[in-house]
Parts: sequence; C-alpha cells; structure tokens
Amino acid sequence: MSGAPRAQAEHVFTWVPLSEQERWLSRRTGGLNLYLRIKTLNPDVVQLCSLEQLPLGFVLKALNSCRVVYDCREDMASALFERHKRLPKWLRRGIFSGVRVLESLAARQFDGIITADPGVYELFSAMPAERRVICYNAALLKQFPANYPPIKERKYDVAVLGSMSSLRSGTQDVLDALAVLSEKGMAIRLLLIGQPENEMEKEIDRRIHKYGLEGRVYCTGLLSHSDVPAVLAQARVGVVPLLDYPKFHRNIACKAFEYMACGMPTIASDLPPQRLFLTPEISSMYPPGDVQALAKAMRNMLSDHDRIAQMGDLARASVQAEWNGEREQEKLRRFYAQLLQLPPRSVRR
Repeated sequence: MSGAPRAQAEHVFTWVPLSEQERWLSRRTGGLNLYLRIKTLNPDVVQLCSLEQLPLGFVLKALNSCRVVYDCREDMASALFERHKRLPKWLRRGIFSGVRVLESLAARQFDGIITADPGVYELFSAMPAERRVICYNAALLKQFPANYPPIKERKYDVAVLGSMSSLRSGTQDVLDALAVLSEKGMAIRLLLIGQPENEMEKEIDRRIHKYGLEGRVYCTGLLSHSDVPAVLAQARVGVVPLLDYPKFHRNIACKAFEYMACGMPTIASDLPPQRLFLTPEISSMYPPGDVQALAKAMRNMLSDHDRIAQMGDLARASVQAEWNGEREQEKLRRFYAQLLQLPPRSVRR
C-alpha cells in the first residue's frame, strides 16, 4: 500500500494506493484503519515501514492474520529525541524510552526485521538472527550509469546531497570551510542538492552573505529522485558533514553511496557507520564539527584533480562490485524467501 496516485503493476508488484484521508488516519491510528483492507488483500506478509504503524503489526500478530515484518530505516528513538529540541528534556526522554519499548516488543513478536545499518540491526538482538537482515540503501546502478563527465570537466568543486533538514546535519560547516579557504585565496564552487527547511535556509543565506560567497553556492531546490544522478555528477567531490549526535553513530549516510556511484571521492565526518565502506583509497575523514579539518581535507583533495579522478574510479568500482542497490534487492528477495519457509512466530499470551 502506498500513496501512489493510481494503481499500477510493476513486475510482480501491484500498488494499492491509499487516499489522503486513509494516510491521515493511518498516522493517527497506528495504522489500525488499514486492518480491514489488509484482511481483504490476505497477504502472506505485511511489511511495516513506519514506527507509527507498529500498533497495526501487534494487532495483526495477535489475531494471527499474517506474518509481520518491521522495516526500521533508522535509530528512531535517537532521531525523535534529537528532532524535537523544543520539547522538555524529560518528555523527550519519555518518548525515547517509549520507542525503545515498542521496538523491543516488535523484536519479540514480529516475524522479521529489516534494517539499513549494522548499528540499528544490533538494537533488535531479541529477534533471531535468521529473521533479521541488513539491506543497505545503496544506489541502483541502473539509476547511476557510468556516463558521468570526467572530473576536470565538472562544474562544481564540492557537493552536499541532502543534509538540509536541520542544523544538526552539518551543512553549515561546509559553508564555514569555504570561508576558511576563501581567506587563503581558494575559491570553491559548492552545489547543494535539495530544499533547505526554514531554519537551515536562513542559516545558509546568512553565511553566504556573511562570507561573501554569492555566486559560488548553488542550491537546486527540490529535485525528483530520477534527476539527482545527472545533477550530482556535475561535482568533483561529495561531502558528508554530519555532526556528532547519537543517531549518526548508528545510521549510514546514504548520500555517500550516491557520490561513489557518480565516480566521486567523499569527504566525511569520522563517524562509525561510514567507516564500514569509506576506505582511505576513496575518501578522507575529519573529526565531526571541525571546520578547520574539513577545510584542510577539501584543500588537499581539490588541489590534485588527477588524484580525485583516480579515487572516483575506485569508488565507482566499489559500487559496481559490492555497494549497489541491485545486490541489496537480491538480498531482500532471499530474505523473504527464507522467511516464508520459517513458521510464523506465535504471540505469547
């Protein structure tokens, strides 16, 4: 079920569109308004892709309706704790604990768990290993063909894909680093891909005017996913500037996979998830929040276009060999095939 505007068949999948009212109710009823629709469809498995839908999963399991899988895309407890800074800390701690309890119950009752990161996978240790899988949100090779321009012909020096939803994403550090390099006579052209939210948009504008970066920072605004590869491939180096928050100690920055798919090396803040696949041959890491170190990494990398090109080729080869969405899709197919061979888990009463 999805918010697709019309039903359509794609390979073996049939989209079942939900109305605006159904989606609105789903967010406020824990997905329980969808129970009768699911019973009518009579699926073998229901995959829940939102924390808000966990109550629906508990009801489906209690009534032995079907197998239930929870697709937990991030460390939800930490994300909510950090996202709602305006709430009192005691209330945010309560939300954090409540989410941990709900997900712990899901691990004990549901039939499977899908995560996108090893750090999140570890949170569901109560789920038997044969019922858990890590499917990385890697770029699809068919969406990122290797027809990008050579490094020397690219229009922008540095790109940041996304990371503009809040100040905790670190994009402001990239602008500060550009200012550091500008003072040393190095003019960097920055490409920001995405639509900044209100607070971030104001901060970006403030820094551009403060540092005199007009004409050197280009923001695309909202792009469709299909347009991202061609736009991203106009830059030489990708940056992952995430700050040192608990959530980012568990969640992989998926933008790095897309940089690699475009034949770009990556400069990333040194946080555990990125160390899994960003090797020194294709990346440079710096301490989170250290603007001087980020500026130094940018200067060192951008001073040698031949080296950037070599690193980008190795990054692309790594994507083709291992870190690609096609491989992860096949892993997910195998996971479901295995899951359907296992007996449904019973809910202890």
